[in-house]
Amino acid sequence: MKSITRFVTAMVAVILTVAVLCPAQDVTPKNLGNAAAFNGKKIEMKDKGEVAYLLSFTAGKEFEATTDGLQNTDVHLFVYDASGAEVAKDVSSGPKCSVKVTPEKDGHYKFVIKNAGGANTVTFNVKVAK
Repeated sequence: MKSITRFVTAMVAVILTVAVLCPAQDVTPKNLGNAAAFNGKKIEMKDKGEVAYLLSFTAGKEFEATTDGLQNTDVHLFVYDASGAEVAKDVSSGPKCSVKVTPEKDGHYKFVIKNAGGANTVTFNVKVAK
């Protein structure tokens, strides 16, 4: 009986840890198409708001994803590959974020943008190397 209680307690701890450390897993991403043709997006974000986007990439072509905001709120940027693994993040303070990734294979990447500290208009850009 003690081993079952310990097992259940350990599983609950793992589930809670994953829920805290994996931001925006419940946000349904909007598909923005091919990253090479993407021209950026302005996002009206509420305090504690978050959005998620999908873009498709070609293997071996580095991309840089950035955010910037009109207000000095705390914006965070997370990037996940097609398997759901986090491949990059910028959780520095302020509205400016920047991450660089070189995809290992063709596919979609998910971008999660979170905002805290008040409403903000955030610009999301992705530049793909030629």
